Amino acid sequence: METKREIGIQIHSGKNRIVRRIFESLGYEVIKLDRVVYANLTKKDLPRGRWRYIEERELVQLKHLI
Repeated sequence: METKREIGIQIHSGKNRIVRRIFESLGYEVIKLDRVVYANLTKKDLPRGRWRYIEERELVQLKHLI
């Protein structure tokens, strides 16, 4: 059985490479980072390398963030 070597982390304000720097300062080797949510947009049910159109409600939410 393989050991699971993944961790989920949620940050609200991301400075340049902050997640990588935090874990490397703790002695962990960061192999890959994967952003799954950004500004309420998600990759759920979206295969790797694919894209989708933004829904109207998502566009409204993005405009409120500006």
